[in-house]
Amino acid sequence: MGYGDLWSYGHKIQEKGPIDLLVEEGVRFTSCYSVHSLCTPSRAAILTGRLPTRFGVKGGPLGVFLPGSSTGLPHSEVTIAEVLKTAGYISAIVGKWHLGINRHNSKDGFYLPHSQGFDFVGHILPLSLVADCGEQTYYRHQPDARRCFLYKNTTLVQQPLSLKNLTQTLVQDAISFIKENSGQQKKPFFLYFSFPQVHNPMIQTSRFHGSSKRGVYGDQIQEMQWAVGEVIKTLQSLSIDDDTMLLFMSDHGPHLELCHEGGSPGIFKGGKGTFYDGGLRVPLIARWKNHIKPGQVYKHYMSSMDVYATLADLAGADTPADRIIDGQSFRHVLDDSSSLSDVGVNVTMSTNQSERPLFFQCNDHLVAVRYKDFKIYYYTSPLMPSLYPKTMCQNGRPSDHSKYFAEHCDGLEKQTQPVVYNVEVDPSEEFPLSADQYEDIIDQVDQLKRKHLQSIDNQDNLLNSDYVTNYLIPCCNPPYCVC
Repeated sequence: MGYGDLWSYGHKIQEKGPIDLLVEEGVRFTSCYSVHSLCTPSRAAILTGRLPTRFGVKGGPLGVFLPGSSTGLPHSEVTIAEVLKTAGYISAIVGKWHLGINRHNSKDGFYLPHSQGFDFVGHILPLSLVADCGEQTYYRHQPDARRCFLYKNTTLVQQPLSLKNLTQTLVQDAISFIKENSGQQKKPFFLYFSFPQVHNPMIQTSRFHGSSKRGVYGDQIQEMQWAVGEVIKTLQSLSIDDDTMLLFMSDHGPHLELCHEGGSPGIFKGGKGTFYDGGLRVPLIARWKNHIKPGQVYKHYMSSMDVYATLADLAGADTPADRIIDGQSFRHVLDDSSSLSDVGVNVTMSTNQSERPLFFQCNDHLVAVRYKDFKIYYYTSPLMPSLYPKTMCQNGRPSDHSKYFAEHCDGLEKQTQPVVYNVEVDPSEEFPLSADQYEDIIDQVDQLKRKHLQSIDNQDNLLNSDYVTNYLIPCCNPPYCVC
């Protein structure tokens, strides 16, 4: 989902829904950066609070884990579910995973969420929702069973995946988990509801078809809005809504090459696959009644990795002391009442949040750094040609559903001198500044860059085609793979 896809983030056509109501009752973050603009590395960072290049999820050459990958999120990493478990929480996941499936054979489920600290694993998409999963669409007449499958916990329950009741199934799982774990005698819970929307192909359920004047992409957002609303209704019915914090966040920017089905980056340049702000800046919303003042806007830049440190901080759980945690707690934004001041953990905080560097890497390339008001590029991403919409978007639909202009790290262009933007003054990154006139800021960032790179151990790239083999692809009844 792009930064500009929601009504509350400025979209002029998208209808208002329960997600937007969270903004009215909570805080809207305007400068949240994902660490990467593809699914696997961005999600790995959210769940570990660490730059994924630290543990080999480097973004290329594959970009993401594939059905036959023998690698996944390393078990040595400590997920937020595992951290919260030390504070007495029970954790659940429903929806998209995309952090690895099998290691030794097509059924071992070595990298699935049950091995990463999640106590309840409902229906999940261990891979993703990809264009090949469309049913009776203009892309294909039937889904590809080798790429489209649904699990419940560690069991493959549907192959190929059917999209018709997928969202409803995920909502039912989420509601069941909440109901089973509410009450005074129950443990506190953490629910990671990872929506398959708004990934291509567009989920076409009859209930939401035509519900948005924006078209099929807007219909998907409407369906996701409904799902969020159902979760909120459940919390209210159990009288735990006031005590439950809700966070809503996208993992990266929109896939612009998909035309009207790709989403909007708002005023920002670039989209999915690029390292411009359109690929990295994401909506982040937090609502926590009796703690967060309604209708707040937080403008300081921050990272999606900060969710990890923040949840640990609020729960009173220690983050791992044997490794670098890149995320920083933003508890000070959430806990307006300061009623949790007696619950504390040691979490690194910059004395000045606006002077914190954010590093963006692809493979072993340090692509860009956000520091103070500036974004400095050492490599730049290729952009979609201006004529692309006219030639490749007939009736707003893409003629090539797999097209990316900036999917792989080897397409980055190394700059002879850093490219500098003041993204506070020029958020669309239209007017590069003279590097000669900003030598001081470049020198500061170069020093931070060198120190940062020294902290990165040389790791094998887990997103490598050498780790992909067909015999690891899940199959419920070989050789047919249909169930």
